[in-house]
Amino acid sequence: MVYKFGDNPGTQKRAHKITRLLLEEAGRVVASNPQFRTAQQDVAHQMLGWWQFTNRTADLLMRSYDSEFTVEAAGLMRNLIEHAHCMDWLAEHQEMGLRAMEHAEWARRKKLIDNLREVDWPVPSDIEVGEEPSYDFADEDEEKLHRKLKGQIGTIANLVGSRGIRSMYPVYRYLSSYAHASLQTGEAFVERSPGAAPALYRTGKVSVSESRIWIPVCLYVAGTAMGQFIVGEPMRGTLENAAYDLGVGEIVAERIRLELNNR
Repeated sequence: MVYKFGDNPGTQKRAHKITRLLLEEAGRVVASNPQFRTAQQDVAHQMLGWWQFTNRTADLLMRSYDSEFTVEAAGLMRNLIEHAHCMDWLAEHQEMGLRAMEHAEWARRKKLIDNLREVDWPVPSDIEVGEEPSYDFADEDEEKLHRKLKGQIGTIANLVGSRGIRSMYPVYRYLSSYAHASLQTGEAFVERSPGAAPALYRTGKVSVSESRIWIPVCLYVAGTAMGQFIVGEPMRGTLENAAYDLGVGEIVAERIRLELNNR
């Protein structure tokens, strides 16, 4: 049977089951002390940390939704989307990506320290970032690539654009309207009528069904990115079956096409 992916009860039910399956499988893989490809240890360790963060974020999202929280969890969904696609990005660019990420992180920490000094906070010596990193590039093209990758990892708009999914950025912006203080965060709980007392809702009146169906998609992206660094790719079959059961089998087909082209 070919399932159709969409914001409908059938997909929502399958998404809930598939999310739990993927989280359980990921837990088993981590507990098995997986072996990583020797040539990619530093990148693999960063990926492993992100994978754990991504899986735990998805688990927390599911627990929140099951407990009837709605828009309060939007910030978590935003984190899940960003981390899953950062993993996909790093899996592609590997050592060059890690270098760009470290450079971007230096800039973020430098800005934080500058902010601390502006308001007269003491800055412990062990968090000083020192001079801006410099690298020995093989040639001008490699230096240009470094600047390009640093720009991609610097903002979510650039990141999703580099993955060929610019349409994800409006989703991220929408979720941001619930992650910050906004009119939407108040209106999610109050119904206002002219001349009448406001009606207060116990839970947010905004539906989260669409967010729920995208959780396993993010887990698929993160899991396949992580799998490239683990000897034997132990979750590959489970991830591919989950994608077909969810109704997004075209993602699997595209991945296989890219792998064949890169051989």
